[in-house]
Amino acid sequence: MSWLLDPFQSDFSQRAGLVCVMVGILAPVVGTWVSLRRLAYLGDSMSHSVLGGVALGFAWFGSAAVLPGALVAGIVMALIINWLSQNRRVAADSVIAVVGSAMFALGILGLSEIDSNASISHYLFGQLLTVSTTDMWVTLVLSVAGVAWVWWRFEDLKLSTFDRDHAMQVGVRIQRLDASMLILLATCVVVCLNTVGIALTVSLLITPSATARLLADKTSVMTGSAVAIGLSYVVTGFIVAYHADLAPGPVITVLGTAVFVACYAVRNRGAERAHVHSALHHDGHNR
Repeated sequence: MSWLLDPFQSDFSQRAGLVCVMVGILAPVVGTWVSLRRLAYLGDSMSHSVLGGVALGFAWFGSAAVLPGALVAGIVMALIINWLSQNRRVAADSVIAVVGSAMFALGILGLSEIDSNASISHYLFGQLLTVSTTDMWVTLVLSVAGVAWVWWRFEDLKLSTFDRDHAMQVGVRIQRLDASMLILLATCVVVCLNTVGIALTVSLLITPSATARLLADKTSVMTGSAVAIGLSYVVTGFIVAYHADLAPGPVITVLGTAVFVACYAVRNRGAERAHVHSALHHDGHNR
C-alpha cells in the first residue's frame, strides 16, 4: 500500500495526481468522438499548433499565460479549420495540414524570439511534477466544462457522427456542432499539456478510446470503458514514473500503448478462435 501512496505525500505530487485524474477523464471522453469522427490527424496537428500560443503567451506575459495562450491558439485553429472546411473542393485533411503547419511554424518563430527555452521545453514533454495551483484550477475548470458539454450534446453528437443527413432533418445544427467539437478538442489538447506535453498529447486522446473500441460497440459503453482505461494507466504511469525516477509523460504513453497492444492481441485471438469454431461447425454440418 505504501508503494501506491508514497507518490502523493507532498503538495506538488498531490496536485499532479489530481491533474492526472482530470486528464484521465477528459481526454478519453473527447477522444472517443475524435476516434469515431476520424479526427486523430487533427488531434495530432492541433497538439503541435498550440506551440504558437505557448511561445507567445510565455514571451509576452510569462509562464502564467502559457495555458491561456495555448487555448487561444487552439480555438483560433479550430475556427479557421471549420471555416475553410466548408469549401468541399478542398479535402479536410489538406485544410488541417495547411493550417496546422502554418501555426506550428509561427510557434517556432515565437520560440526563436525567447531568450531561454528551458521553461518552454516542459510543455513539449510535459511538466506534471511542476504543476502549480493555478494550473490545477484551470485544468479543473476546462475538464468539467468539456465533460459537461459532451454529456449535454451526447445524442446530437451520435446523430451527427453516424447519420448526418438525419441529424440535419431533425434540426441539429451540424456546422455549429462541428465547430464546438473542434473547440472542445483544442481545450483537451491544452489540458494535456501539463501531463504528457505537446509531443505526446495524441496518446491520451486516442489510445484509451482505441482500446475501448476493441472491447465495446455501444457508444456510451465505449466512452465509459475509455475513461476507466485512461484513468487506470494515467495514474499507474504516474506512480511508476515516481518510483523509477522517470518523466511521467513518456511512461504514461508507453503504458497506454502496452495496454492497447495487449487488448488487441486478446481480441484478435478470440476472433480467430471464433472463426475456427465456426468453420469446424460448418464442416460438421455439411457432413
